Amino acid sequence: MVLGGCHSRVATPRGFRIISTFLCYIHNPMKVVSSLADAALNGASVLSIGNFDGIHLGHRVILQHVVQRARDLGLRATAMTFDPHPIRVLAPDKAPKLISTLDQRLQLIEETGIELTFVATFDYAFARLSPEAFIQQYIVEGLHTRTICVGSNFNFGSGGRGTVETLRQHRSQLELVEVPPVTVRGVTVSSTHIRKLVSDGSVSRAGRLLGRWFEIEGRIVSGAGRGREVTVPTLNLESENELLPARGVYVTRISLDRGSDCLDAVTNVGVRPTFGEDKLAIETYVLHDPVPPAAARARLQFLHRIRDERRFDSPESLRQQIGRDVRTATRFFKMLRMNHARTHSR
Repeated sequence: MVLGGCHSRVATPRGFRIISTFLCYIHNPMKVVSSLADAALNGASVLSIGNFDGIHLGHRVILQHVVQRARDLGLRATAMTFDPHPIRVLAPDKAPKLISTLDQRLQLIEETGIELTFVATFDYAFARLSPEAFIQQYIVEGLHTRTICVGSNFNFGSGGRGTVETLRQHRSQLELVEVPPVTVRGVTVSSTHIRKLVSDGSVSRAGRLLGRWFEIEGRIVSGAGRGREVTVPTLNLESENELLPARGVYVTRISLDRGSDCLDAVTNVGVRPTFGEDKLAIETYVLHDPVPPAAARARLQFLHRIRDERRFDSPESLRQQIGRDVRTATRFFKMLRMNHARTHSR
């Protein structure tokens, strides 16, 4: 699993409160299985199926329906997801950069209260299953599904020919719960749209659709050592996530190792053109705190885009710009805390 949740000293913006009613208390760790035989041993289920990349607000609503219906019926709340992403097998050249790693996806699913997740290996044999074969082999006989909860645009089976209407034809075997799309400020929430927002650098808008800050994680690696000598000391992250924000400077929060506080920070995603480099780097400067102790891993959350990356005439000019970026980030965090205080004083 990924790093545990950081203990934030900064409130989540008011626009994110929409998800609060969908977060469940988890009494037991979620069980993860990768074979249908193992999944079948866990008894009758209420099920949802999907790629669930990012576990955005739409996914959370669907999974909450699963959890609630499972409680009502005394069944197991179950999710079925795929690895690798189907498009990576069927059309590799069109495969999207995923929002979350598999480990992140599983942790986010667990946070919704799901008790069992079946990670199905997606290959050509799986892709050739007809919708009817998929229903019988996986949904009815394999996962012993009594109720299935899916979005209205759900497709399955060879060529994506299976739809919600196909499931509706099996009313004698399955209860169907069709969950309508979730919209935020008039925008329909989808993984595709979130990927575009992140790729464009619109991390705050992406966060509204995710219901949380967009985040990446990975190992802390050694940099060139230039920061301590020329500009400011930074932590260098080697991301395990495929999807990264557009090059630029961002207000961020960083959590070092498991369960640590989130520290206010500024992060540059780019190639350091001032120093004539061309390798992408993710460099984070921690604000108002002593230099953090050495850490093996980090989790980095992106809150707001400050500016594009650009080349400066000298390291001193860059250092002065970093000072302005720090002041911008400091104002942002002050505003965030004020909003949080107003919200909770009502």
